[in-house]
Amino acid sequence: MKKLAFMMVCMMAMLFVSNNTYAQDKKNPFIGTWAATASTPIGETEMNIIFEEKDGQITGYITGEGLGEDKITCDEINTEKADEISFTFFTATAGMNIDMYLTLDGENAAKGALMGQFPVEAKRK
Repeated sequence: MKKLAFMMVCMMAMLFVSNNTYAQDKKNPFIGTWAATASTPIGETEMNIIFEEKDGQITGYITGEGLGEDKITCDEINTEKADEISFTFFTATAGMNIDMYLTLDGENAAKGALMGQFPVEAKRK
């Protein structure tokens, strides 16, 4: 009986370790380059959003001709939900912090909003 109990404890420990290892190795689905278009009252703004993982942390930046800067750093990146990413960025053109979120819409597409109200569509490059 003791052997059976010991084997059960060992099997449960192995399951816990293997599930924990899998969760750590799983790559965030937003890692990569996304071509995004935001529809705003002044027209459509096209941009590239690049997400990378460095030292276990998600980092990101935005590039695009209409943004007035070569490279804008994404701040406050939140990936608590597996299928959603949210972040803020500061652009001198607008003179303020702007928030954006994207939710996966399939493997290579995402939809979201800029400032909680302007639609954004993105496709993986």
